[in-house]
Amino acid sequence: MMKKILITGSSGFLGSRLAYYLKDKYDLLLPSHGELNVSREEAVRNYMEEHHPDVVIHCAALSNTWYCEQHREESHRVNVQGTVRISKACKLTGAKLVFMSSDQVYNATPLPGLLKEEDVLQPVNIYGQHKLECEQRTGWNLPESVGLRLTWMYDLPDSHMKLNSNILVNLQKAYNEGNTINAAIHEYRGVTNVWDVVRNIEKAISLPGGIYNFGSGNTLNSYELHLKAASLLGLKEPEEWILSDNERFHDEPRNLTMDCSLIEEHGIHFCDSVEGIHEAILRPFRTK
Repeated sequence: MMKKILITGSSGFLGSRLAYYLKDKYDLLLPSHGELNVSREEAVRNYMEEHHPDVVIHCAALSNTWYCEQHREESHRVNVQGTVRISKACKLTGAKLVFMSSDQVYNATPLPGLLKEEDVLQPVNIYGQHKLECEQRTGWNLPESVGLRLTWMYDLPDSHMKLNSNILVNLQKAYNEGNTINAAIHEYRGVTNVWDVVRNIEKAISLPGGIYNFGSGNTLNSYELHLKAASLLGLKEPEEWILSDNERFHDEPRNLTMDCSLIEEHGIHFCDSVEGIHEAILRPFRTK
C-alpha cells in the first residue's frame, strides 16, 4: 500500500511542484483552503482524523515579507497558529510532520560567514519572527517534527507552473522591459532551485526531529550573484542594468547564508547557489 502524504498549500509555488513530483510515488491528499482551513483547529483535527495521512508536508504559509509586515495578525494566524494546529493534529493521529521555515530567522543575526542552526537568532521582520516562533512552538508540541529553513527559491522564467518573484524571473523581466535592478553589496544570501528543494524534501521525511538549514550555500554578495545569474541566463551586458546598491544594509550588513553541514551528514546535498543556477538552466526539470 502506498504511503499517504498530505500536502498543505498544494496550489502554491513550492506545494504545487512537490505534488507534481510525488504524484506517482504516494497516495496524495491535496486539499483546497476550503477543504482544510489551517486557521480553524477543529477543521484541522477533523480532516486529519478522517484521512489519517502517514506524513504531513506543511507548505501553506504567507511568505511575502512585505505583506506579513502590513498584516501582522493574519501572518501570525497562518504562519504560527496554523502550523501549531497542524502539529497538534499530527500528534493526535501519529503522522510525521515536515514543515517549512525560512532563512529569514537569521535576518539581523550579527555574525559573518555561514550560519548554523544553533546560532543566536534575532529576526527583525515580522515574517522572520513568526517563523522562529513557529519553529519553537511546533518543536515543543511535537519534538519529532522536522522543520526546514528554506532560502529564497527560484524556477526558470519559462516554467509552466506558478511563478513567484524570484531572482531569475526578476532578472529576465527587467531585461525584457529595459529596466534596472538595484542589488545590495552588503547582503549575502543563498538562492535555491525549487526542484532541488522538492527532491530533497522527499528525503527529509526520514530525518530525525529537529530544525535544519535546507538550501544552497553562497559566498557572493547579492550584486555579484545577480551579475552571475544574468550571465548564466545569457542576458547581455548585465553590468549596464544591474546596479550596485552601496547604501542598503551599509550600517548593518545582512547575512542570511546558511551552513548546511547538518543535512549533509544525513545524505542530503544542495549545490552552491551559482552552480545550482547553472544546473537549472543546463538541465531544467520539465513538467510538460
